[in-house]
Amino acid sequence: MSKICGIIAEYNPFHNGHIFQLEKAREVSGASDIVVVMSGNFVQRGEPAVVCKTVRTKMALLGGASVVLELPVGFATSSAEGFATGAAYILAKTGIVDSLCFGAETANMAGLKEIAHYLAHETGDYKRALKEGVAKGLSFPRARAAALSLKFPNANEVINSPNNILATEYLKAIKRHSLPLEPFLVQRTGADHHGQALTGAFASASALRAQIHAGNIDVLAPFMPPESLELLKSEHAAGRINHLDNLSPFLHYLLMNSENSPLKKAAKNNYLITDIIKEAKTKNITLASLRRKALHTILRPAPPALPAYIRVLGFNREKSHLISKLHTSSALPLITNAKHAKELLAEEIKTTKFYWLSLKHKNIDEKNELSTPIVLV
Repeated sequence: MSKICGIIAEYNPFHNGHIFQLEKAREVSGASDIVVVMSGNFVQRGEPAVVCKTVRTKMALLGGASVVLELPVGFATSSAEGFATGAAYILAKTGIVDSLCFGAETANMAGLKEIAHYLAHETGDYKRALKEGVAKGLSFPRARAAALSLKFPNANEVINSPNNILATEYLKAIKRHSLPLEPFLVQRTGADHHGQALTGAFASASALRAQIHAGNIDVLAPFMPPESLELLKSEHAAGRINHLDNLSPFLHYLLMNSENSPLKKAAKNNYLITDIIKEAKTKNITLASLRRKALHTILRPAPPALPAYIRVLGFNREKSHLISKLHTSSALPLITNAKHAKELLAEEIKTTKFYWLSLKHKNIDEKNELSTPIVLV
C-alpha cells in the first residue's frame, strides 16, 4: 500500500525552498504522493496572499504536489495554534494521508515533541506562569517561552522561530486530537524566515514578497521554479498582485462605528493599514497579531472550532485516483464542486469578494468563488 504524506503550506509565493521540502518529504516519509493543505486567499500573517489561491495551487501542482486542499479562512488567518490544528485535522480526516512533514530551524524532533505533549495537557503551573507573563506586559510568545522554561530550561532555544513554533503546534494538534499522522521533520536551510537578503539557493518568502511589491519580478528568477515565476509575471502584468494596504478603505469604514481600540486610535492619524499597525504596536503584542486583528475586523470570520469539510482546490491529472480515494475515505464532506456547497463555503464566498474588491482600483474583475474551476495540471 502506497504512503501519502501531507504538507501544510501557504506558498506565498511558491519558491525553490518549497521544491526542496516536497522532495525531502517524499524522501523522509517514503511517500509516493504529497497532499498539500494550503491557505486560501488570506494567510496566517494577517494579509491577503500576494496572488490568489488558484494561481498558487497551480504553482504547487507544477512543483510536485499531487493534490491541493484548501485551509478555510478562519483557520488560515488564525494564531499558530488554530492554523496548525485546522490543517492537521483536515489531513487526518482525508482518510488517505498517513504522515505529516513540516520544516523547522531545529533538528531536535524529540525536544519539539516533549514540549508539544506538555502543551497538549497544560498544567496549572504553566497556566499561572503564562498569565503572570502576559500581566507583566510580555507578548504572548515571550510569556509562553518564559512559562515553558520553568519545565524546559532550553525551551526558548527550541521554539525561537515561527517555523519551530508551528512545528510544535502541529505536534500538539496530533497529540491533543489523536490524529493518525506520523510526523517527519525537514530542517530548514538557507535564508532566515524573515530574512530580506536575496542570496544563496533559497530566499525567504518574506524577501520575495518585498521584491514583488516593489515590482522587481525579474530578480526572483534564481529563487523560484521557472513555471512559478512565469505565473507570477503574468499576474503582475495583469495587476493582480495584492497587498494588505489595498484593504485600507474597508478597515476605516468599519472602525468608524466600532468601539475605541488601539487600531481605531491609530487610524485617526494614518490611512494605510501597515501604518495603522505600526502606530498601534506595543511591546506586549506582535505585529502579526495586529495584522490579524485588522484583517478579522474586515473579514469577520467565525471563530474556528474544527474544520467541517474538505475542499479540493486542484490535483495532478495523473493523480486522479487520489480524488476517487478521497470520495470514499474522507470523514468530512468532500467538496469538488463549489456550486454544490454554497452553505459550507459561505465564509470563503464572502472573503473572496473582499480579496477581489481590494483590487478594484486596478480595474481587476472580481472572480466568482462558485464558478472558479478546480485546477488541473
